[in-house]
Amino acid sequence: MMKKTNLLAILTLAATPAFLHAQVTSYSDVVGYQKIDLPYGGKAVAPTFVKPNVFTGAATITGSTVTVASGALTGLSLGPTAFSAPVVNFPRYYAEVVSTNSQFYGYNFDISAANTGAGFTSANIPVGLSGSVNIAIRAHVTLDDLDPAKMSDGDSVTIFDSQGNSFTYYQASASWVDSNGTSGFGHVPVYPGTGFIFAGQTQANTITVLGTVKNTPTAVPVYVNAYANIVAAINPSTTVNYANQNLAASIGDGAAFTRYTTDGSFIEDSTFYSFNGDVFDSNGTQTTSALVSGGEAVNIGSLAADTYWIAPAAISQ
Repeated sequence: MMKKTNLLAILTLAATPAFLHAQVTSYSDVVGYQKIDLPYGGKAVAPTFVKPNVFTGAATITGSTVTVASGALTGLSLGPTAFSAPVVNFPRYYAEVVSTNSQFYGYNFDISAANTGAGFTSANIPVGLSGSVNIAIRAHVTLDDLDPAKMSDGDSVTIFDSQGNSFTYYQASASWVDSNGTSGFGHVPVYPGTGFIFAGQTQANTITVLGTVKNTPTAVPVYVNAYANIVAAINPSTTVNYANQNLAASIGDGAAFTRYTTDGSFIEDSTFYSFNGDVFDSNGTQTTSALVSGGEAVNIGSLAADTYWIAPAAISQ
């Protein structure tokens, strides 16, 4: 059975009725916006777009070093943030493997040190990823990209890490502070395919998120020791059917994913289970319908080991 969790007060950019307006700007670049309703109370939410690419091209990966053509990154400042304690410094950019013939297609890793014109280093390159691949580099979506000006003071988001630690940040005058009231946390990244628990303190609000529609798969890590794996397809569709999002095949037999109510009560609405790559409801009946609103996150649990969910692209290239 999936581990029951009390997640009311966790960050997740929740979306119920959503409206998407997309504009084709090139063959492979579709941009748009989505309206996301945030309730008074709790909701699991996740961003539905990514930032535009600042680089695409060939790279060679050796250990923690990534090398590109000489001068290809000249003029780009891709290193992490630079704040003084107690504000934590986070990566600002990440690279994603976009080689369709690579077993790591859709996997991403942070740029953890200031780059030169010909490369950078990373502290979290997936085990086994080396050699020549094509990559795309993008800025992380951050808390500041969640339209905090449309939230109420005191609204909060909670993010979990791989070991079950939780980190809560609060909206204050269109900015983000930690539990001590220290400002400067708007740069906290929301990693691709992950979300947070939103807690509205005074009233319901609607935010607008903007960005590029993702046209590549996303390898989303999920952890057996996490208190909660708050994840979502990076897909701005009004409704996403998780029965065809490769989730069951990725997380293994017996694993489960839970959809929550979106009216602020934030209780378990439906739990689905995986077996032989198929999705089953709580009655043990195989189903082809596990509908989740775009921008709404789910919680994955009952994992046998750390793994990746290879979520499909929102649109084809």
